[in-house]
Amino acid sequence: MKRFFAEHCTSCHGEKKQKGDLRVDNLTVNLDSPKSLMHWEEIMNRINSGDMPPEDESRPKPEEISRVAEWIVSQLREAEVAKQSSASERVSFRKLSREEYANSIRDLLGVNFDVKAPTGLPEDPDWKGFERIGSVLTLSPAHVEKYLSAAETILDEALSLRPEPKREVIRWGAFDMRWKDFAKEYQARGIADQVRIEIVPNNYTTDTWNLEVKNTGEYLLKLKLSGLRSEGGRAPRLKVYMSSIDKTLIEQDVDAPEDKPILVEARVHLAAGKYPIRIINSVPGPNPEGRRSRHSGTPNAFTTVRSRVPWQLKLTDDDFKPIQPTLIVDSVEWDGPIVDSWPTAAHQRIFFGGEKAVKDATYAREIVSRFAIQAWRRPVQEGEVTHLLKPFEQAQKLGDSFELSVRNSLLAVLCSKSFVYLEEGDVKKPNQKLNDWELASRLSYFLWSTMPDARLLELARTGQLHPPENLRAEVRRMLKDPKAQAFATSFPRQWLQLRKVGMFPPDKVLYPEYDENLEQSMVAETVGFFGEILKGNRSLREFLDSDWTMMNERLAMHYGFDGIHGDELQRVSLKPEDHRGGLLTHASILSLSSDGTRHRPVHRGVWVLESIIGKPPPPPPANVPALSTPAPNAKKTTVREKLEQHRADPNCTACHNKIDPLGVAFDNYDAIGRWRTVETLKEGTGANPPLDPSGKLPDGRVFADSTELKKLLVADSGKFAAAFTEKLATYALRRGMTFSDREELKQIAEGAKTTDYRLLSLIESLVSSPLFLKR
Repeated sequence: MKRFFAEHCTSCHGEKKQKGDLRVDNLTVNLDSPKSLMHWEEIMNRINSGDMPPEDESRPKPEEISRVAEWIVSQLREAEVAKQSSASERVSFRKLSREEYANSIRDLLGVNFDVKAPTGLPEDPDWKGFERIGSVLTLSPAHVEKYLSAAETILDEALSLRPEPKREVIRWGAFDMRWKDFAKEYQARGIADQVRIEIVPNNYTTDTWNLEVKNTGEYLLKLKLSGLRSEGGRAPRLKVYMSSIDKTLIEQDVDAPEDKPILVEARVHLAAGKYPIRIINSVPGPNPEGRRSRHSGTPNAFTTVRSRVPWQLKLTDDDFKPIQPTLIVDSVEWDGPIVDSWPTAAHQRIFFGGEKAVKDATYAREIVSRFAIQAWRRPVQEGEVTHLLKPFEQAQKLGDSFELSVRNSLLAVLCSKSFVYLEEGDVKKPNQKLNDWELASRLSYFLWSTMPDARLLELARTGQLHPPENLRAEVRRMLKDPKAQAFATSFPRQWLQLRKVGMFPPDKVLYPEYDENLEQSMVAETVGFFGEILKGNRSLREFLDSDWTMMNERLAMHYGFDGIHGDELQRVSLKPEDHRGGLLTHASILSLSSDGTRHRPVHRGVWVLESIIGKPPPPPPANVPALSTPAPNAKKTTVREKLEQHRADPNCTACHNKIDPLGVAFDNYDAIGRWRTVETLKEGTGANPPLDPSGKLPDGRVFADSTELKKLLVADSGKFAAAFTEKLATYALRRGMTFSDREELKQIAEGAKTTDYRLLSLIESLVSSPLFLKR
């Protein structure tokens, strides 16, 4: 680097001359100095954009510019990671994500608190896709109010200090939901019990009638209905939606004959209040707002597709076979609140002495102490308990009941930093190594996204958690537990940045078949694929290339596969001609690196460098022009051809030589991940041009298409294992990886080679490594 600056920079920014008050011959990389980092960022931007050196000076080669820019970027990123991962010398605090908060409340008090509701918690910000980085999850005054409100709601439900709520059943029949004024007429005709509701695609029952929930709690939602599927077509898709709070209670395909309705059930958590409910058939169809009502003023309710009133003709052909996916609803039932015991299980556990207990300050102290130990996931000190009892004592002076007074102290426990944050370190005993309690929490929130269970806490209490063989045994035990589904879902979503899928909704004119169900199925394939590799302890190589994937019927239709039915994911074997296999050909990945109108090879290449290879490129220079649009009478030009014109700029060549081949290899997949052999273009004249997915890597290796590129990536499995290990450690330790972590990360990744990079083995190696055991 010194030679580069000596040749191209110091004549204007050296000892004798400092244009712009910038001197580079003595400029050091000081990661702790914002001013130093600002200077280096300015240098990188100037060099990268071609502004420096000036045009009248000798120009460095593009590869030299790229090498210097990459070096500067690596230093800036190191500084960024060091800053966001740095903690106090004595104690570090890492806030629970809202998903972890909800899971912890569930396991602590048995309450399924909806953190995503308007009255829940704010959405978590992310850092490079990860939503659990300690320094990023900050706490504002608005957050504090939300946590206080959440804790009050949770304790009210958990303790149920009011009289036992009456369980009731609210049943809606067809007349209740649409034809209430016609009931007497249909009763007189003797067919009132035959009335049903039909819901055609992209339509719903009215939401002007409300569900009134009198008591917060768990409810059993039951729907009796049929789902008519046209021959060779899609099944209708049921969606029960609370429109006022944007909450979906049920969403699934329904495939049942008209005369054999099925019962769809779900246990849902509802807060007290009034809610407009929509029963939706979410299969795409005409805009319901653009059609006139078919029922107003006409006493014709739906009974059967054979009744043949005019507005039913569109449901079937002349042979009464469905012509579009249609839901036929018989009834909807709300049953609850479901109380498994009274007092609630949480109430009995917290007020452990029962009715015979002496309700005094000693009993209150024991209650609060026990609860704090569970909630804080560590032993509590007498001074802490004394402090927590102050709300209890104040409430007692005001004449509140014993239970209500204790509730105030429990509220203090839930609103304390020791519950909302994972605490690591001790002010009085500084130590870089985690103690057993801290290790139990780190392990539990890594694999379960919730608090430690009784076994982990017992191992921590007895000091038996640290030995590597015990940690490995706990990893195997925990990954067999249903709570490990949190890791199987959360880690791939964050590692692969799947929250971005649908961020740029595909153009409805260009991609009319794209719908919400397809988007959900795309993400489900990728998450399910990770889960299958985890469950089977399969090799990391299969993330790069595989002869199988996970599909449901909706995704199979999208990919052009036959014989797959149902909404649930199924493992599907792949043949070479299917053009699928591994993460890189998942529609979710291909769509998140597109812009909703066309595929974007550069974005796809950057994604591969970031998520698969672990070598993100430098940021592009400012004011990069967009790809050119051909003149109306010009020949149609592929995106690849436009990129090659763009790369003719020497300032762009070096970086794009690394990025573009990794993106154009997947040009055979359009913006929503469908296979094609030509690029469909509106601009220009002539036939749509054929696609060329061939390329050359910076090391000289060539490939003909994405299949051959995947083979090259598999040959470099060690590099992928290193990149994956860093992502896994970032998720587990809740911080970015710094320079000082690299040697340990390298050892973990290289050790995984002995087991053919098996996923479970890699997780065990990470958890039992010195890296996982230190702050």
